[in-house]
Amino acid sequence: MVFEAQKKRALERLRILGAGEEVGEIQDKINSLDDGFFTTSSCSGRIILICLPEIGAKREARVIGKWHRQVRKGEVLEAMSNAMPSIKGEIWLIAQSPIVHVTCRSLDKATALLRIAIESGFKYSGIKAITKDNEKVMVELMSTERMDVPLASDDVMFCSEAYRDFILAKANFTLERGKDKLKRFGYELKEPE
Repeated sequence: MVFEAQKKRALERLRILGAGEEVGEIQDKINSLDDGFFTTSSCSGRIILICLPEIGAKREARVIGKWHRQVRKGEVLEAMSNAMPSIKGEIWLIAQSPIVHVTCRSLDKATALLRIAIESGFKYSGIKAITKDNEKVMVELMSTERMDVPLASDDVMFCSEAYRDFILAKANFTLERGKDKLKRFGYELKEPE
């Protein structure tokens, strides 16, 4: 009965907060499977510009730009120029693959879901947590596409325009490759055996 109550709360939260179109379709498909699955936090992939005082200082990090789609050079330059005068630290461009968190009723259901995800290209997927009684398993579905590149530090840009263009093209490619895998996963997703 606890699982059903948790699923009900998670689905109500999803209804209120919403989800991006691409990952929302996947969440809807998972949540409509038998009563053995429900999704929690998920993202279709993103490109972000982040300012860090130093590596590892996540709590002090400031997001200065975020896109769940391909980004244009002008958008990145504008976000950086708006932040540069007050920067004390480093600016990093990060491209992240889709990530989907799924709570599964059992280890067997989690294993079946992981098989589909891994076959769809989500090679970094795995089990994040298991309750003592194995009656609830948290699975994280994630792909290999990721890029973390430093662009500036303390108001100094240390890459050429050509290199910055190259990095942006690679970030956009990384994002789209992850979204293609998300579509493949959605296509392959059916009631796990």
